[in-house]
Amino acid sequence: MKILPFIVFISFGIDSAFGQEIIHLDEKGNKVNETKFRKKWLDSELLLSRWDSIGKDNKRYATLKKDLYMITFFAYQEAKEQVEKIINRQIQENKTILLEYYYTDDLCTSRWDNNWSKIEISERKDFTNPIRKKLEKENIIYLVLYERNMTLHNNPNKKGEYFFIDKNNFFRERIFTNPTMCGSRALIKPNGQTLIRNGEYRADWMAQHLLPENWNLFFETKD
Repeated sequence: MKILPFIVFISFGIDSAFGQEIIHLDEKGNKVNETKFRKKWLDSELLLSRWDSIGKDNKRYATLKKDLYMITFFAYQEAKEQVEKIINRQIQENKTILLEYYYTDDLCTSRWDNNWSKIEISERKDFTNPIRKKLEKENIIYLVLYERNMTLHNNPNKKGEYFFIDKNNFFRERIFTNPTMCGSRALIKPNGQTLIRNGEYRADWMAQHLLPENWNLFFETKD
């Protein structure tokens, strides 16, 4: 499969940000050194994502996964209804839904934990608000969701709020099934076609996948 020309990987020096020992595992479960690990992770041809976890030995395990992109078909109306339950308001019909999802115990940066304060949300929104306005003009509904057992100090009753907890873990269990460092993104079109990208990625970059020349790389078109 050809990959989109605008896709890039961003390395934030994640490994060096933590003081503890890190065990690196490739996509086959083999232990590799950090240099080989990073080379594979940043190779756009391999389409790998990453998930880090703390083992019982208190060591950090960095694991590559062959799931940078995932495609599926999902009932749009069901997704729309679930979104409306979460945000407690209706959304317009036939708009593409773009979900940005964050997982419990994500070791994306040394600052992240399972508790997102008002200050942290505000700082994040300084970055995402301009993107959201841009996406709204493109007829895209953009929401940022957090796994159920996380704490989010948002303003759920505020009309313009778009940061929410996935209350029943509906989207975690049905779409975002593979926890990934720095979260995942998904596009759900009204026809049910759903594209998931695992790993750090801007929402407006994700929206560019909707361009026919990009979308058709994942979903076949009927003549």
